[in-house]
Amino acid sequence: MSDVSQTKRLAIIGCGSSGLIMLKSAKDALPDWQIACFEKGERITGVWGNPYPGFVSTSTKYTTQFTCFPVRDANVESDGGKSRAEFFRDGEYGEYLNQFADTFQLRPHIKLQHQVERLEHDPDGNRWLVTVRSLADENQLEAMTEHFDAVVICTGLTAECKELETKLPKLSPRELNTLDGLRQVRGEKIVVFGGGESAVDYATRLSRPGLDNEVYLSLRTGVRVSPRYHPIRGVPSDFLRNRLMLSIHPVLRNWIGQRFVEARMRHQERFEKWFPSMSTPSCEKVEPSHQELKKEWAYRLTKGAKDELFNMFHNKSDDFLDGVADGRIKIVGEPVDDEMSRFYEFQSSEQVEVAPTKILPAVGYKSTLAEISGGAMRLADFYLGCVHATCPGLYLVGFARPVIGNIPSISEMQANYIAALISGSVPRPNDIVQEHALAQEANYARYPRLDLEIIYPVEMFPYCDYLARQMKIYPTVKTAGSLREWWRIQLQPATTAHYYYQDEPTHRFFGDAPVYMPSVFVLLLLMLKPLDWGFRLVRRLFGRQAAHLPS
Repeated sequence: MSDVSQTKRLAIIGCGSSGLIMLKSAKDALPDWQIACFEKGERITGVWGNPYPGFVSTSTKYTTQFTCFPVRDANVESDGGKSRAEFFRDGEYGEYLNQFADTFQLRPHIKLQHQVERLEHDPDGNRWLVTVRSLADENQLEAMTEHFDAVVICTGLTAECKELETKLPKLSPRELNTLDGLRQVRGEKIVVFGGGESAVDYATRLSRPGLDNEVYLSLRTGVRVSPRYHPIRGVPSDFLRNRLMLSIHPVLRNWIGQRFVEARMRHQERFEKWFPSMSTPSCEKVEPSHQELKKEWAYRLTKGAKDELFNMFHNKSDDFLDGVADGRIKIVGEPVDDEMSRFYEFQSSEQVEVAPTKILPAVGYKSTLAEISGGAMRLADFYLGCVHATCPGLYLVGFARPVIGNIPSISEMQANYIAALISGSVPRPNDIVQEHALAQEANYARYPRLDLEIIYPVEMFPYCDYLARQMKIYPTVKTAGSLREWWRIQLQPATTAHYYYQDEPTHRFFGDAPVYMPSVFVLLLLMLKPLDWGFRLVRRLFGRQAAHLPS
């Protein structure tokens, strides 16, 4: 038996969904390693596993669940979306994560109420020093420092909210997410700042009729608002997104996509008539004037989201547009000055008096990487947003911001890739520093308004395709078993499970997923492929090819 001191050790920091899938992947790929997962909270479910009452996820269970632990197929309920059973509701995602931890016996590796205070490189042994304090042990006055051969940080994008400088009273997002937090905010005039999913969600919740709040949403630009259930066939929007559609170059696809979305908004009734719902339509009657206002604001907000912002700020919230149409949520532009009493009207130089009693900043999150490393570490230092370019043995999971998609599925791909790198079954790129520099340059050019020090934006499936190719699990005719099966993969709802069809249980669970995209759209996409090939060729000839993604 080998000496314990020679046993390799892995530290995982954070035990939400990203930390759990990293722990499971590491257990599978590194059976001879000692693995410790540090979580400063009292539970393993992270931010999204312990949500507010009435929570409904924006991505379906089918696309969000881990491939290695599927619980929901791609079939649609027959209630016209009334139950929203295709999505995680209330505490269901937290229950899912707890079941995941129990099924794969992860809890013995998890140390709850253990806060990592410091992470630094030990150059003598090319290892990592991790300083941890037990929050549960009152007798432990000093933090303990341990050596690890590799460290994976899984604290995620939502670790700490950004603040706005103002004298006005602020609402705390964390307080609003408690059981009683929302009930205490009544009769207020509130401005919510931000255009992401969190901001839209807070505005919707604060504007509920019983609270008697006057709610404004302050936007710098437009936002892309999509329905959870698409007018085409009435199925979740996730189910119409397939690999054939995603095979079109992102620039070309997004250019066409924006115009299609605008057409869908203007002619929603026609789409519903041409492609009727596959389930029983909802019996709720909607006033024509209300529906027209929803369409008008959806169109205005989408038209205001140009270029990279059209793709970056993507919201699925039918309830939000209902609130806007009812007048419970008013859309305004930026504040005129730091007093935040007057605001510009949305996409106008005209001003409007608001005089809020409280504000709610929901303008993104601050990275905690610099804090944990004493300023020595930034998200921008990590190749692909997950592999440190100059420090082997240091990784991130859960920090990629999907344009359209979900973080847990990306985290599973990152976790499997990192576990393969650590085990040596996948080699670390020899030219990783150069590749990382080129990738960052491409991202700065594509997303000039985003702070890439704290955000790593990705097109979910091109990004996951790249990781799959590195792990040699990209779906091909050979891995699919036949041309017919490969073609079904192209048409079924897109899922990262398609990378793992070599695993018989995975293939059996996901292989029978229905095809929801109408045949006419399949034909149109096939007709687009020659244009797509030509577009890619021109970009390669003129040096517009990104370093690590087909963009």
